[in-house]
Amino acid sequence: MQAHENRLRQLLDSTQQYIVPLFQRFYVWERNYWDTLWDDLVDLIEDDDPQRNHFLGSVVVIPATDSAPGLPRFILIDGQQRIATLLVMLAVLRDGACQADDTELAAEIEQRFLVNPFKHGDDAYKLLLSQSDRIAFQHLIQAKTPRPEHRLCQCYDFYAKKVNAPHAPDRRALLSATMDRLALVTITLAPTDNPYLVFESLNFKGHQLTEADLIRNYLFMRIPTDQQEAIYQQYWLPMQDALGDDLTEYVRHFLMRSGAFVKQSEVYVTLKNRLAQSDARAALQELATFARYYAKLLSPGQEPSKALLAALERINRLDVTTVYPFLLNVYHDYDRRALSEAALVEVLATLENYLVRRFVCGLATNQLNKIFPPLYAQTQQQNTAGFVPALRQSLQTKGYPSDAQFRAKLREVKLYGRGALEQKARFLLETLEHSYRHREPMEFATLTIEHVMPQTLTDEWRSHLGVEWQTTHELYLHTLGNLTLTGYNSPLSNNQFADKCQQFAKSHVELNHYFKKVEHWRKEDILQRAAVLTEQALQCWPYFGDTAAAISDGDDVTGTKPESVTVLGTTHLVKNWRGVLTQTLETLATAEPAKFAQVLEQYPHYIAASPQGFRGPKPFGADYFIETNLAASSIVRFCQRAVATMGLPPDAWTVQVKPVIANAE
Repeated sequence: MQAHENRLRQLLDSTQQYIVPLFQRFYVWERNYWDTLWDDLVDLIEDDDPQRNHFLGSVVVIPATDSAPGLPRFILIDGQQRIATLLVMLAVLRDGACQADDTELAAEIEQRFLVNPFKHGDDAYKLLLSQSDRIAFQHLIQAKTPRPEHRLCQCYDFYAKKVNAPHAPDRRALLSATMDRLALVTITLAPTDNPYLVFESLNFKGHQLTEADLIRNYLFMRIPTDQQEAIYQQYWLPMQDALGDDLTEYVRHFLMRSGAFVKQSEVYVTLKNRLAQSDARAALQELATFARYYAKLLSPGQEPSKALLAALERINRLDVTTVYPFLLNVYHDYDRRALSEAALVEVLATLENYLVRRFVCGLATNQLNKIFPPLYAQTQQQNTAGFVPALRQSLQTKGYPSDAQFRAKLREVKLYGRGALEQKARFLLETLEHSYRHREPMEFATLTIEHVMPQTLTDEWRSHLGVEWQTTHELYLHTLGNLTLTGYNSPLSNNQFADKCQQFAKSHVELNHYFKKVEHWRKEDILQRAAVLTEQALQCWPYFGDTAAAISDGDDVTGTKPESVTVLGTTHLVKNWRGVLTQTLETLATAEPAKFAQVLEQYPHYIAASPQGFRGPKPFGADYFIETNLAASSIVRFCQRAVATMGLPPDAWTVQVKPVIANAE
């Protein structure tokens, strides 16, 4: 490695070429960078000391393997943003000189600094940018018009305004300051040096490179130079064009499909570690394959199957991208015909069912990042009777709400709100409306969510609601029973209930036919409609569990027998409710002993160092006893409270139960 301080003139004033490799980022400089460079040049020109220079930074190059005696070539590892910007400004000075009939200055700039005289094609350019920047740059160097829409052309326009401004410095003064007073340190690597390691050390911690940039750089530096262009065009460019700014997030989800969660800031490091011994071309091919699936997940319109398109659009409306790592694997099975189209539609419907029920029941969404990455492997392990049944079996143990819990929550949960919450409320209402199976498709785009009891109450509405109007309004305004769809949202506004009913009677929305026989709209009426719609929702998203249903907070366990308990993701078979209690406490105490100490402190009536006062004591560990003479409902409540006390999510504990069938005599 050799380092030399020189001026821009020494870098450009000879027959040679600098090539920007594929692993470099594209041209990204913007106005603030262009402004800074211009101000530095003007300061140099106006400075009283003609010997003062401005340090521009370092330029790192390595001799190219295909250099020829007549045209030395160098791979430009670092410095392309500055060099490209300066060459664009030189093109502005050349074109301005031409317009001013200063042919001598124009020829000097072009022949000495912009092109390699007597060379042809790409060899004629001092700087050869990567494909996405090359055409725009060459248009500027050749002074072609019209110019394409590109940031480099915006850079040209910026400097053209500066150079041609009334009080701008003289062109020759600008050229002299640019070529002779901008200092650079040129670092030339030996042919045996690893250029990517140098590039990585210079840029890995810089904010300008995305994780996707680093990944592209890493992969292409492991591909022979003569193959890079073809592989870039075949694999990377289509992937980049299809996903754009979503490319980094795609790679994160691609990595997570293996089962482990990956942080957004660790995408590059994770991929680099996984591919350390892998073939770079094979890795790019696999990335490109799964990118096609991901593009369809983001934009279902690319999916030719109407059934899949509709199912994907419904999943996307739930705004839960955490399912994507799982869906990448499933889409791959579908693409290689290991899964039928009908089965994939069922998979999407199952995920929708699971997500809707969790949303309604208020279960934590931050747990989904832990649930979905390993779900594909877990489902495959249970895949004896088909993938879809195995998927449903897997999801049952991961916080899947029962009918009782879904029914209890949907009647009173607040569905309406800003952003994603409103979109999900609309999704629920549209699904309910769609379940009426209209002969003609509904134009949902023309409909909005209407509050039957309005958001702003008039005196007439307060009187209509009765003495508990304030409580009714606060508790039930945004609940399912009070929401509907209509195309008359503005005209309805906060009209009286009787007036609204007249409008609802004219509606083609089946949800509004409910109001034909309703005379009042008070708390009881809202809850009654909520109960009706809840039963309808249970038909739209039916429980897909086995006969043994998962129970959780709010469920009545009277007349049931437990079959298994799942604690912290591990399922244990049990014979009775005492088994549920002991297995739960043993698992929690073993997995989180420090947190479990809080349970010991807060619940001495259930677990204590002495059995005194217990009706059915059972030894627990070496120093404690637990009370086992408890009703099933008491055991359920205690286990749920223990989980909550330890700061664990509600779905860290679930029980599978089945009804007890009495003998008929």
